[in-house]
Amino acid sequence: MKHCRICNFIATICIIAITIPGVRTMQSSNENNARPKVAIVTGGTRGIGKGIAKALAETGNYHGFILSYNSNQDAAEAYRTVLEQQLRQSLDGTPREEAKVCIVGGDLSVPENRDKIFHCFDHEFPHGDLCTLVHNAGQYVGVTSANEHGIDVSDQPRKFGDGSLLNDESKVDFESMRFYQKLYGEAFVDLCERSLKRMKDAHARCVVDNCKYRGSIVGISSPGCNAAFKMTAGYDMPGSGKCVMEFAIRHYAHSAAEYGINCNVIIPGVTSSDAWGFVAGQRGMTQDQLMGIMENVIPMKEVANGKDIGDVVAFLSGSGGGRFMTGLSLRVDGGLHLGK
Repeated sequence: MKHCRICNFIATICIIAITIPGVRTMQSSNENNARPKVAIVTGGTRGIGKGIAKALAETGNYHGFILSYNSNQDAAEAYRTVLEQQLRQSLDGTPREEAKVCIVGGDLSVPENRDKIFHCFDHEFPHGDLCTLVHNAGQYVGVTSANEHGIDVSDQPRKFGDGSLLNDESKVDFESMRFYQKLYGEAFVDLCERSLKRMKDAHARCVVDNCKYRGSIVGISSPGCNAAFKMTAGYDMPGSGKCVMEFAIRHYAHSAAEYGINCNVIIPGVTSSDAWGFVAGQRGMTQDQLMGIMENVIPMKEVANGKDIGDVVAFLSGSGGGRFMTGLSLRVDGGLHLGK
């Protein structure tokens, strides 16, 4: 009898909640917005960015992607075709004819190239909601893609304190440092500000439509760019820009939380990519040989790949427990930060 009275009481409360205007039960709010979900992944056609785009597409939650690339248009075109084919088949095999992948070329340290990303979103996805931004695009002068600022890639990387920042007149040459601060600091803030505007618009539509909006911003940093990680040789200039990303993410996380948007930074360790192949070539060895050496400095004795990093991005940007993680710099490095 006691259990019956409890059941009747709960049923009465539910009926009252349904019938009173303005009171909604949990079931009345849809978890996912019906509008097509779109993700922006900078540097999304090669390396870690390619793995991130693949992992997000495999969730079956996205109808559209905007992938930026620096200069390798052939690789970008090839991956767009692959990713579109993947998108057009949902997890249950139902065709998604409306799925679309757009690619945008150019060095993202140049503001006009960032303009092209949002022009693409506004015109190619007028009925879509921007749900995920991943700023992964990066260049290491002398190692990866060429830049549009004419920085001499044949030079050795600039470092703090060893005199390499001084020119022939014994004055500091800030060219390399400013490049990285534009690519990681300025570009990240620009992408976040403009993405948040569109994400907040999507949140407002969900409030009207009684659905739950989930948004996510992720920055990809590097080891040694914050005080919690040991210094990494050769990352002086890139780190001077990426530390801005790691500092800013906490502020973005705080201001965006009320709109259902989480903001985090991922710090990969040694991750197999074209850049490591280039480094291996400079040292007169194959990439597999270099990765074998690097495995010995990783406590887990295993080198990550781009999809491994992408799986973490998918977790953070999904509707599961990852959505409660925000304002964090997450080390995804097999224990590299712990030392040998």
